[in-house]
Amino acid sequence: MVTGQPRRLWRADRRATIGASASMYAKGKSSNVPSDSQAREKLALYVYEYLLHVGAQKSAQTFLSEIRWEKNITLGEPPGFLHSWWCVFWDLYCAAPERRDTCEHSSEAKAFHDY
Repeated sequence: MVTGQPRRLWRADRRATIGASASMYAKGKSSNVPSDSQAREKLALYVYEYLLHVGAQKSAQTFLSEIRWEKNITLGEPPGFLHSWWCVFWDLYCAAPERRDTCEHSSEAKAFHDY
């Protein structure tokens, strides 16, 4: 079932993950940087997984055929990676000072911006 508001999946330990992502691939340290094709492949997998988890099986199959996916797929547990990270992004987006009066957000997301 899809609702208008994403579920809150914020945890305090996600702040450290978000903060680390900006410096995760420091300049000159390219040994573990994923290629563009690897990044696109992961995104495609997460889009497919999301479509299945929200019950859009026909859309998911159409998506795979349109991108000519030929590899085996192992799905994660619901709600899936893309939905979970969307919820974190949306919470932080809503907690930004210019939006916090018009958009529901968690106290943790507000604290992240206020820090």
